[in-house]
Amino acid sequence: MHWLIYQSLYVIGALCPYCMAVWAVTIPIFWYTSTRNLRSLSKGQKWINLLHEYRGAILTGWFLLIIVLIANRFWDYWSTLV
Repeated sequence: MHWLIYQSLYVIGALCPYCMAVWAVTIPIFWYTSTRNLRSLSKGQKWINLLHEYRGAILTGWFLLIIVLIANRFWDYWSTLV
């Protein structure tokens, strides 16, 4: 998924609304499934419980990082619109 984000931002240089919708769905599904599986496989490990407890905050940070990358890449374009 991150390879596709990189290709979209830095190689192709364009954002596809369909691709961004897929990112917005695939990343949370991957993250929530991974933390749930880790928690069920290894019970009692503190760092896994922390990942599971703060999964929403980590996911929010993940999306904010992607938004910052998009804003940084297309800042020249968006600054001409204002």
